[in-house]
Amino acid sequence: MVSRMGAIERDRVTPQKALEVLRREGLEVTEIQAKKILEFLEKLANIAVNQCLRDFKEDVSNRN
Repeated sequence: MVSRMGAIERDRVTPQKALEVLRREGLEVTEIQAKKILEFLEKLANIAVNQCLRDFKEDVSNRN
């Protein structure tokens, strides 16, 4: 059985994979740029998830 963190790490997009996808879509970037894009997207995703959780917590609190 794979742990949840193990599954997350296994499914993580590598800079090389991001580079491949971006190039396929017509964007020429370096591996360093691809890594920075992934770091930005991870931060953005964390902000979005935290906001959703905060909103959910407020909704639950307002119902009680």
